Amino acid sequence: MKLTSRKVPTFGEQRRAGRQNDRLQAPALRSRYATIGKLQIDLSFSGTSGSPPSPQSHSYYPPARAFFRFACPCSECDGEFDLSGQVDELAEVKRPSVRTAAGRLGCEGMHFRERATATPCPVVLSWRLVIVRSD
Repeated sequence: MKLTSRKVPTFGEQRRAGRQNDRLQAPALRSRYATIGKLQIDLSFSGTSGSPPSPQSHSYYPPARAFFRFACPCSECDGEFDLSGQVDELAEVKRPSVRTAAGRLGCEGMHFRERATATPCPVVLSWRLVIVRSD
């Protein structure tokens, strides 16, 4: 009978599993932000020496989970971008004319292969939020 060896999960696998668990625990958009009918998050990336990762676009409707952390698109990086605070700030604005926000964030992760030299990930995120209110 062959015994299977237990593989210790890598830091990246642990972080990915934690992110999936956090997403499952997040409340629905309608319960966290009652006035939002739709939230659009556009992400574009730069800062790499080669071709940049493809842009991403995420649409959230009231039944969706209010979870706004995104993994760094660099496959060798363990970093993530958390836009929860930016969504909170934009959702609190009561003026109907203010429905968009934009900014930039640098990745704070490290590349797996470059841990010995402590080289941070060079990816920079440019983000844009658009809220369509339901009221």
